[in-house]
Amino acid sequence: MINVDISLNDEGQVSDVIMTGHADYAEHGQDIVCAGASAVLFGSINAIMGLTSEKPDIDYDDEGGYFHVRSVDPSNEQAQLILQAMIVSLQTMEDEYKDYIKLNLK
Repeated sequence: MINVDISLNDEGQVSDVIMTGHADYAEHGQDIVCAGASAVLFGSINAIMGLTSEKPDIDYDDEGGYFHVRSVDPSNEQAQLILQAMIVSLQTMEDEYKDYIKLNLK
């Protein structure tokens, strides 16, 4: 299962995102849940880095199964909007594939 831990401050702004695990929905290379979750996360972070002044601290495992984004400035409204859109997309995936992806908002 993919777990996505999203840390929110008191105002609901994202400060930290950790995605771990594998969906195991299908064989490697055929897993639409894993591919979708990865595309949403990577696309969101690429959008933040390409469209805003934000340069978050990123850590990941080259083998897959671990991606950590931290140091997102809560006052960067554009970056926060992209992160909120990411959450909506991941929640939609969770609604459809709840046995394979779990969001944990903290």
